[in-house]
Amino acid sequence: MPGRFQPIDKLINLYDGYRKRLKIDQLDVILLQEQGQCFVIETRCPHQQHSLLDAPISDGMIVCALHQYGFDLLSGANREGLCNDLSRHEPVYEGNEIGVMIHDND
Repeated sequence: MPGRFQPIDKLINLYDGYRKRLKIDQLDVILLQEQGQCFVIETRCPHQQHSLLDAPISDGMIVCALHQYGFDLLSGANREGLCNDLSRHEPVYEGNEIGVMIHDND
């Protein structure tokens, strides 16, 4: 299904530890970079909607500060199996920018 590219930032601005939030209509995501790899994840923990914008990352897991639930950055899977998995989006590269594809149902 075709969509439209929504840039989040320029590639030159990325570094390990980088985070930036993007909110457009129903889409609310964080672009982050860890160990040279970029991820686009939902902004809030699926358990009780606590913000993940400043959540710590260790060993490829982002950990919600509220209940210490961990989510795998590659798959979104909740390591404890106690709540829904974290929604992820594929980062899209266009020219010198990184962003996401926006679809009508996002």
